[in-house]
Amino acid sequence: MFIEPSFLSIAIAKIRGGKIINLANVNFKGYFLFIAAFLMQGFLGLLNNSDILTIKKFVSNYSYYVITLSYIMMIGASLMNVKKIYMKLFLIGIILNFIVIMANGGKMPVYFPPDLNVSEEVIEEREYDIIHTGVDENTRLFFLADIICIPKPYPLPKILSIGDLFIMAGIYMFFQREMLSNRSQT
Repeated sequence: MFIEPSFLSIAIAKIRGGKIINLANVNFKGYFLFIAAFLMQGFLGLLNNSDILTIKKFVSNYSYYVITLSYIMMIGASLMNVKKIYMKLFLIGIILNFIVIMANGGKMPVYFPPDLNVSEEVIEEREYDIIHTGVDENTRLFFLADIICIPKPYPLPKILSIGDLFIMAGIYMFFQREMLSNRSQT
């Protein structure tokens, strides 16, 4: 989700005369909260893949709280920087994703359209993923779930949410704004 808007934005910013060196001077308050939130979710995923039953049970019992805390941290970091246009977009995306995740027991619902020809293994793998779950008749706020399908032949096929689109727009705007700023003198 972060790769495409990052590379596209960097390439366009370079074409427009932007400087990568400007990224070293970005004033970003609370960046450590984003890092901690991503690490928490990543660590949770790693623990969930453990073969040790006690660890799996711990993850199952506490993943909701860890995911909630990680989203609160991301929202907090976004609010610290909300004066920046790209952080407003990022904040909207995080809040939209957080709302649908909390409405569905701490997991993001994912819809696999029948014509996508996704294997049962992929659906089952996603179904037992610690952060995602399949869409079913009990899914709340379906329109905010991962329902926007970008299939092959796109090289990085994926299913996105409306919140993800806002986050991607925020990432794109970040590189445009920061690389094209006048901070660098070289």
